[in-house]
Amino acid sequence: MTKKINKTAVLKIVKLVFGALAVIFIAWYFYSHWDEFSEKIMSVDFGVFAVSMLFYFAYKLSLASLFHYITKINGCSIPYGKALTAYLLSILGKYIPGKVFLLAARLTYYKEENAPLSKVTVCFFIENICTLLGAALLFILSLFFFPNELLDNYRWLTVLLIAAFFICIHPKIINFALKILGKIFKKDLEIPMKYTQILKVVLMFIGNWLVVGFGFFMLVKSVNPAVGWNEMLFCAGIYGISAIMGILAIFAPSGLGVREGIILAGLMLIMPESDAVVISVISRLWQTVAELILAGGAFVATLVMKRRKRQNNSRSQ
Repeated sequence: MTKKINKTAVLKIVKLVFGALAVIFIAWYFYSHWDEFSEKIMSVDFGVFAVSMLFYFAYKLSLASLFHYITKINGCSIPYGKALTAYLLSILGKYIPGKVFLLAARLTYYKEENAPLSKVTVCFFIENICTLLGAALLFILSLFFFPNELLDNYRWLTVLLIAAFFICIHPKIINFALKILGKIFKKDLEIPMKYTQILKVVLMFIGNWLVVGFGFFMLVKSVNPAVGWNEMLFCAGIYGISAIMGILAIFAPSGLGVREGIILAGLMLIMPESDAVVISVISRLWQTVAELILAGGAFVATLVMKRRKRQNNSRSQ
């Protein structure tokens, strides 16, 4: 009798192997070109880099607010301060295998406020879909600024893609696709929102992607000041498509290696390879450090709130 293959365990092993190989390759590449890269790193404009990180902070805080807005629409919101803390702490779930903590950390806070957890789970699902949709449209818009003559004769196709995008975000179309996925994964997947609601939310997510896209562009300029402002949307689009592929690449832990590879390939169209490599690696640190700072701040805020609650309880007794 043959044993049934544990697909989850296999996927975890694949992720670990792929992640290890990606780290080893990046480390080897930097080691073999260290003289060139050390000069690039030392010439980074840290003032511009700091500004770029502020935009990433704004992006994450805005994402937390957008999730709170989605829960309000669906009747499962909690006080904003608590919702913000829950969201920022859940960021750590990206770095834990399985990513269960990404949702579980939020559910803990929503359970304390007696919010319907099934609705919160649906809102989590909606957030992820809107994140992908926002990044997708940002990339489509960036095609107008693609620095390659290959696309000059296909601008009309980009316009059609934009039109198709706004048609495809209709809840009936999304729910039809989700029903198919639900049969595959044996789950009931459905977005309980009207077209006007989902359109409004998606537009908000697109705006938020422009914020982080501009932050990424500032990161690019901190390494290569020669990059022109007319290439801002192109850089933002490259970051957007790298995020999409990183999310969809379930074999790569947190998109490690996949995101960097796409950023590298895109930026090499407008700058030397050495600059593109440095930016692709720094972008991972840029994102990770900012997220850990925000999660750490949320953790400290939680400890302070619990301490105040204990003090108030002791005074009232």
